[in-house]
Parts: sequence; structure tokens; C-alpha cells
Amino acid sequence: MSENLKEIQSRTIIPTESCKFTWSIENFSLCGLQGEEYLNSPMFTTGTSLLTTWYLILIPNGTKGFLEIYLAGSSTESSAHYASFEISIIDSNQTKCYVQQWYFLFQADSNMYGSVAFVPRSVLFGQSGLLPGDILTVMCELKTSKVDDYKISETKLKEISKPTTSNAVFKKLDSLAYDFRQLYDTKMFTDFTLKVGEEEFKVHKIILCARSSVFNTMLNCEMQEKLTNCVKITDFDASTVRMMLHYIYCGEVEGLTSEISIQLYSAAEKYNLQDLKDICVEYLSNNISVDNFCDVLALGALHNVPELMTATRNFFGANAAVIKETEKWPIISKTYPDLVIAMYEFILSKIKI
Repeated sequence: MSENLKEIQSRTIIPTESCKFTWSIENFSLCGLQGEEYLNSPMFTTGTSLLTTWYLILIPNGTKGFLEIYLAGSSTESSAHYASFEISIIDSNQTKCYVQQWYFLFQADSNMYGSVAFVPRSVLFGQSGLLPGDILTVMCELKTSKVDDYKISETKLKEISKPTTSNAVFKKLDSLAYDFRQLYDTKMFTDFTLKVGEEEFKVHKIILCARSSVFNTMLNCEMQEKLTNCVKITDFDASTVRMMLHYIYCGEVEGLTSEISIQLYSAAEKYNLQDLKDICVEYLSNNISVDNFCDVLALGALHNVPELMTATRNFFGANAAVIKETEKWPIISKTYPDLVIAMYEFILSKIKI
């Protein structure tokens, strides 16, 4: 009696994204004359997501006279990528030459990958067809796959049945910030203009209204700005407005300095951006120096910021002798005499008799 065997087949497809990137470098013979200088290619991606970008690094005259080529990447994603790539030189007949391949696990901003000895520089200039018209053409064929797309989860079954939505929301917020930055950078569907001197910032009314109660009032009342779809800003420079708009769209601030923080706080105060004010106050409180002391103190006094008043008072207590010699101290003493007296009283209160 024969057995009835049930035949079962399955198929698993690892999701991947691929791209073929071609980079042409004109006047290549002029590259590498100063030793180990390097060139970076334009950024490229393997798919629709812009969260992970790649670029090539080329050293025309590297170690022992070799051409060196590397692949590097930058990512704001939390997951790692398995990646394989092939780099070749395309000759005058559109044929791939000196093909090399690599496989690696890529994590955010990790090391570059490639060859320290791709091809001798002398071969490039000596072999016919590799530099047609003094143009070097490099091709990179890249394939990636997210580790999270197919790794085996060790989460218990009962945990799977009750997913935590907080983590999912966090990831969506990261993506949202990136998408809004893209919206601001591309100026797509803008309908309002902030004019600062000769510079104009194209923005979206709905974003301004959602983020700032001041802009919301301005654009929902019969004010001149609503009718002209434009507002002139005269009390802040273009750099300050640019950073404020970056915060409005992305919820983050980059490149803070004491000088920028002081101007940015005033802008945040005017347009009622409380979180931005908090960021500036935290930065200034932690970065008080003899050089910026008077400016930080004036800002705290003008806007009645308790955190800045406390921070400057404590700093003055330890550095009064040096601060008194600064150029701006006489102005502060004249403008805020009661405040100066209070700081001296604070110092006296700490002296043990």
C-alpha cells in the first residue's frame, strides 16, 4: 500500500532596492596633481526613500599611485542594511573594465567600502579607451536590503498581539519631520512670502498657522498681509528668519551659537514659538562666557526670562572682576542699575563673615 505524500513548497523573496549610478569626471588628467586629494560624487539613492543616501569617493592619485574608489553612505534610518555593490570603469566602447565587487552590512554613517588599489593611475593614462576625451566614467551598481525587512523577531507571541503604538508614532514623527523639510526645501505649493530685505522666503500659510498663533491671527484676520500674501520682516535678518522657518517646518535647530540664539529667541518671542524659546534658553544658559555675558543678561532682562537671570547671576558671581572690564558692562550698568545692584548683593550674600 503506497503512502500519500503531501508535497509542500514555499518561496521567500528578500525585498531589495537597486540602482545603477554613473559618474563622469571631465578633465580627469588635472585631478590628483596635488597628491591624495579626493572627489565626492553627487548623492544617489537605491529607491524611493531619501532617508539613506549614497555617494562615491574617488582618490585620483592614492596609495602607491593607484586610483582608489569607495562607496560611502549616510542614513537617518534606525535599521541597518545589507548591501552589495559593484564598481567598474566604463571605456569608450561602453564596456565595463576592472570590475570589483563588495558585500557588507551598512549602519548609519559607518565606514566607507571599496578598494585602496582599484587600478594604477599609469594604466588609466596608458591604456587606450579608458579616458576618452579626458573623461573618466565610473559605474556603481548597488543593491540593498533592510535588515528589519526579514530578520527573525524574538518577540513573544503575547507581545506581538499587543503592539506598542508609541514606537510606531515615534517613527512616523521622524518621517514627518523629514517630509516637511523636503516640502520647505522644494517650495512646492507655496502660497505666502516672507520678505526680509532683498531676500524672499516662499512658505505655506497652513504650516505657519499651525505652528504660530501670531501667524494664525495674521492670516485669519483682514490684515494687509492676508490680502497681499506677503509680510515684510524688518526687525530680524535673513539668517535668523531662515533658522526660524527651519524650526517651524522641522521642529529642530541646527548650528546654534550664542549670537544666533539671542536673535532667534527674540524671533520666537515675537511669533510665539515656545519650544524654540526653550531651546535657545537652554543653549544660552549652558554657554555663558565673558564675551557674551552682557548680551545674555540684556536678553533675560528684556524678556523676563528667569532661567537666564539665574544663569547670568551665578556666572557673574564667579567672574565679576573680568566682566567689569568688558566694553559692554558700562552700558549694562546704566541700563539695568537695579539688576546690577541685585547681582552684587548676591555676591555679598555668599561671603561668610
